[in-house]
Amino acid sequence: MSLKKLAIELFKSVLKSVDPSQFMPNIIHWSEIDRLLVIDGHSFRLNDHQKIYAIGSGKASVSMAKSLESILGDRLESGFIIAPPNSVANLKKIKMEIGSHPIPDQSSIDATNGLISYLKKIPDDSIVINLLSGGTSSLLCSPSEGISVNDLQAVYQLLIESGASIQEINTVRKTLSKVKGGQLLQYLTGKRLIDLVISDIPNDDLKYIGSGPTVAQKISFTDAISVSKKYQILKKYPSTVQKHLNNGLAGEDRGHLNNSTSDIENHDTYVVSSANKVANRAKELLEKRGFNTTLIEPAWEGLIDDFEKKIMKQIESLPAKANQKKALLFYGECTIQIQGNGLGGRNQELALRMSKHLKKFDQHQREIVFLSAGTDGIDGPTDVAGAVVDQKTYQNAVDIGLDPVDFIQNNDSYHFFKKIGGHIMTGPTGNNVMDLQIVLIGE
Repeated sequence: MSLKKLAIELFKSVLKSVDPSQFMPNIIHWSEIDRLLVIDGHSFRLNDHQKIYAIGSGKASVSMAKSLESILGDRLESGFIIAPPNSVANLKKIKMEIGSHPIPDQSSIDATNGLISYLKKIPDDSIVINLLSGGTSSLLCSPSEGISVNDLQAVYQLLIESGASIQEINTVRKTLSKVKGGQLLQYLTGKRLIDLVISDIPNDDLKYIGSGPTVAQKISFTDAISVSKKYQILKKYPSTVQKHLNNGLAGEDRGHLNNSTSDIENHDTYVVSSANKVANRAKELLEKRGFNTTLIEPAWEGLIDDFEKKIMKQIESLPAKANQKKALLFYGECTIQIQGNGLGGRNQELALRMSKHLKKFDQHQREIVFLSAGTDGIDGPTDVAGAVVDQKTYQNAVDIGLDPVDFIQNNDSYHFFKKIGGHIMTGPTGNNVMDLQIVLIGE
């Protein structure tokens, strides 16, 4: 098997091993006899009349919901989740509504209104299990007063294309929402809330995962405006959004606005999967295949230009000749300042950029393969997870009349790999724990 095929096979093996249907039964247990719910080693004993409800949102909400239904069986009363487009589920007790991703539309707003109505009907003293994962910021969406869905879409698009980090993006999103930044907690007063979180955020900072709808925190207009100015997009926002942010800032400056959300009395949160856990699982699989593997930590966050340099520095630090297979593992999410009008995603663009560097290494001396792919199976607005390249990719493109640099400058990585080959196809995985980069180096 070629190293390129092996890299793809290993990536797909990692996805299977971290599927919620695989790990959730190891984390959640229900004993009908004892009326005991055990989550990650923590016990919750239900009284005779207590019922369990499920809510959720994000790219992994469907797979998590399926698993929860299987574990709880008849003890689960009902549920309501908001899933990404094209989600398919055969759920028995949990209702699924479809939202929009990565840009919200009216379907996200309608689904969120449906979820709020559902929450209002849950009796006090119930146990509510919240299945939260990445993608929630677009799927769970209720704009602040005076902001239309079109206004919100314009802001989301500007933020995504600006090169801002996910933390910075969500800092702005929270100020334009009635449910983000802990604001969903107002509908859960009197219940016991248990968050089960799949993290797609570096360091698993709960305030930013899905914009933290059930995490009490301060929502700062000052910070939101600061982020927008930093990336020179504030004046590009619709006038309604600029007015909303400026009014919020004025309220903060005068001390009249305390935009902090409050936690509810009975609230527990468990991060059940994360990028770090997935990266370590990938390391185990690579070592079983005989690769001397180095996991580069922590999770990457920052511009693609800097990530590209970091990866190359690690590759160049390895001996030119080696009698052992080696692998480097990176994980995280890089940001891109969009300049062109092509089609692609951060993983395909990173792989395309790496092909330019790999061509300088002698393929007869050592074979080097680079793979970058999203664990959600979706890279940007495309139907692929990412791409894989080697030392021959760049020259192969030139040989058929393609200029890789043109594709990089136009942010058109999707069409580059469509022509040259190298796409990784998984379909939506029902998971979302950031991106994974694998470098394989042959003997």
